[in-house]
Amino acid sequence: MKINLGALLGLLFTATSLSALTPDEWKYSQPLDLDAARPLKFSLPPATLDAARADVGDLRILGPDGQELPYLLLKPVAETGRTLAPKDFKAELSNSTTILTLATGTDQPLDSIALATGASRFLKAVDIELSADGQHWETLAQGVPIFRQDGATKTSLSLERRTAAYLRLTLDDERTRPFVVTAATLQTATDRPAPTEPLAPRLLRTEEFAGETVVTLDLGAAHLSLASLEISAEDPLFTRAISVAVRELRDGQIIERTLGQSAIYRIALEGLAPAANLTVPVNANLPGRELILHIANGDSPPLRLREISARRNPLYAVLSPLTSGRHQLLSGNPLVAAPRYDLTALSAELNRLPLTTARIGEPTTNSAYRQADPLADLALEGAALDTRAWKFRRPVTITAPGVQQIELDLPALAAAQSTLADLRLIQAGKQVPYILERTSLTRELTLTANSVPVPEHPSVSRWKITLPQPGMPFTRLSLTSPTRLFSRRIQVYETLTDSRGEHYSSNLASSDWTHKPEDKPQPLTLALFDRLQTDTLWLETDNADNPPITLERVQLFYPVIRLLCKTTSPELVELVYGNNDVAAPRYDADLVAAQLLTAEKHIAGLGSVLALDGGSGFSFLKGAHGGALFWAVLALVVILLLVVVAKLLPKPPAKP
Repeated sequence: MKINLGALLGLLFTATSLSALTPDEWKYSQPLDLDAARPLKFSLPPATLDAARADVGDLRILGPDGQELPYLLLKPVAETGRTLAPKDFKAELSNSTTILTLATGTDQPLDSIALATGASRFLKAVDIELSADGQHWETLAQGVPIFRQDGATKTSLSLERRTAAYLRLTLDDERTRPFVVTAATLQTATDRPAPTEPLAPRLLRTEEFAGETVVTLDLGAAHLSLASLEISAEDPLFTRAISVAVRELRDGQIIERTLGQSAIYRIALEGLAPAANLTVPVNANLPGRELILHIANGDSPPLRLREISARRNPLYAVLSPLTSGRHQLLSGNPLVAAPRYDLTALSAELNRLPLTTARIGEPTTNSAYRQADPLADLALEGAALDTRAWKFRRPVTITAPGVQQIELDLPALAAAQSTLADLRLIQAGKQVPYILERTSLTRELTLTANSVPVPEHPSVSRWKITLPQPGMPFTRLSLTSPTRLFSRRIQVYETLTDSRGEHYSSNLASSDWTHKPEDKPQPLTLALFDRLQTDTLWLETDNADNPPITLERVQLFYPVIRLLCKTTSPELVELVYGNNDVAAPRYDADLVAAQLLTAEKHIAGLGSVLALDGGSGFSFLKGAHGGALFWAVLALVVILLLVVVAKLLPKPPAKP
């Protein structure tokens, strides 16, 4: 017997017993206009998901009479295909091509094939052919690019949901030397791809760092399921590796969590039409509104970005209104338990309902709501602080009240503790609580390496690099040389002085560096694990019986570290640091760290370095080298000590 789905749904929705609710416990309300009293399925707009909790468990629907209506949330999920290895795989070289022949071993439609290779850099065109018997071949595509270069990789080829017992891939080796393909993996197609809806993110800022561009996007709402991003750039030809990340709080510090990595490209192979792929798949649930894109540029200039669009995976709501008219969506209750309606058993039938368009208004704040935004009127304030034990202070340039993002520059990183425990923000004599954010980003500083003769060792090349100040927290050193043929071992060190006043070399890094004429010259990158103590860095290599090499460019990299805080007063905010005896602060503001992280931020800057007293009445004696007054006082003390010692020594016997 065929069941009437509409009648069954109406009976079930009507029979569901609901407890009464108090609307003033929900912060937001949205009008929902429905035209018919029948089962409906519609997509929840981003504004509703943004106002609701992450689990959407606080969503409630009220009818025109104010009574709660049961509903069911459905998240459409695509049927994923299977990943399988081909039944047979054979590779052979023929003239100027590499031919890969595969027996698929399946009669299912194929979505794609991925090739595995250990080659580090390549760009090739591939012809794809299909066959049912291994004898008669049908061309599916010609000149499809695969590549691995500048950190971007594409080794997957679309098979357009075709069925084939055999595949033949022909790689063009005429312009570049062949490489070994070690394996192949097939992905079967699915009959039900996941539906997506367009999304228009807002570009908050674009920042250029060492070898990468960082783009911060505002998706317009939190708690979205992001399907993909579409990058539009003006550059005619490029390949770029892209990673997508979100910022989140972990163990009291802000970190970046990578959601996925992909490659975008626009390339042209000789004699073939340009090929492009500008889509970045994400397929992840986002906790907040902010999304971060890392575009790896390597040695290439940044892309000229034109636009970034997105698509999201929808969340459907299904309900059966008792009457038509204006209904109400309630959201924004952090304490209420998720509803348990008797509709789960019908999820398969409800999912087959046709999608309708519901007229849903924007969320408005409930004037009777009893719980306010924890950050709206909250002045985050710490205890008073006596700054006499700190050596340096910096004014913070703030353009507007609210949540501030302050990036620490090199002078602050060099003079603060290595753990940054002595950082304090001060306003009107009191501390401004902050959260420390250690990012994966780096900035670069380009310096000059001056050649220094070594008369006692003529075969040794030595370079001196003068740093802006001691204590620099550099993490990497990159060297570039135009010399085409050499093999050297590079030593990096600084010269320190022990307690007896004797000089010694402290090794920081070393590595072998080789250039061959047939290869593209690659820079030498060395990791620096120890914080520098002096303001001079030394490089050295032994040329043996070869001519010396030339250093063209020296780059030093340091981490990007930020402070997040909230200000409500227009009074001056200052950053103080330079106290080696203080422990890291502990603020109650850590309890609202998640709200600080997800709030929209203003970029604040640091002013010039100003010296503080340093916590001693003898602060004029402090410093790396002292001063004239310091040496005068020291000389006076020595003279007084000599006079005292002379008076204590026994007098020599008188001459007869």
